Amino acid sequence: MGGHAQPQQQAAQPEALDIEAYIAEIKSKAPAATQQTLNAAEKVGEYPVMIDTYKKMDKPLAVAYYVVKEANKTNSLKQFVSAGDYNSALMQSAPDDKSRKFLAGNAINCYKKAVDLDSTKTENRIRLAGAYMEEGSQPMSGVLMLLDIVKKDSTNTDAQLMLGRFGLISGQIDKAIARFEKVLYLQPQNSEALFLLAEAYNDQGNKQKAIDLLERCEKTVKDPATKKDIEKAIENIKKPKS
Repeated sequence: MGGHAQPQQQAAQPEALDIEAYIAEIKSKAPAATQQTLNAAEKVGEYPVMIDTYKKMDKPLAVAYYVVKEANKTNSLKQFVSAGDYNSALMQSAPDDKSRKFLAGNAINCYKKAVDLDSTKTENRIRLAGAYMEEGSQPMSGVLMLLDIVKKDSTNTDAQLMLGRFGLISGQIDKAIARFEKVLYLQPQNSEALFLLAEAYNDQGNKQKAIDLLERCEKTVKDPATKKDIEKAIENIKKPKS
């Protein structure tokens, strides 16, 4: 089920990725025709051509760089959200801390610009809050944004779920449980809330409650791989501690 935001890191911040040097190296190893295409597109700011070329080369970090360039060029709300989503999704499987920091910064900047263009779209403020929490150096900026959202609309399940996840990570289990219970009151079949609430109760040592919730969760999902993950989670809870 959905990954958790990373807890705040106290360790030294990773150095920034030199994305331009990285792209120059990729380009230098590409066939001559590809280099020509990229150079011509770069000269006139044809970012969609560059995005498409780097996608074909399977170089997602280069794509992440140029989708942001295209969003800044068009200054379009839709493009900023799309670029933010691309960088945010890629961050989940970043190969190292430098890349992760680069992608997180891109996501935050894109979502900030989307919110600046239209502050009425709550879903983009939730995206920005999530990016702050995932990036890890200033998670409270995200938490405060989410608290403001649920203060105005306590039925916003996306914000409640995200606050619940943060409660789990930061060890505020009672607060997390209250958030997940609220989501399930509004959406009794919400599989993510069921799974995370089970995790919270298991953390508190209430194994039976956790198992009951996971069994309920299993009935709400159709994906065989997810079902298998839930079954494994149930088995792990049932296992006697060695």
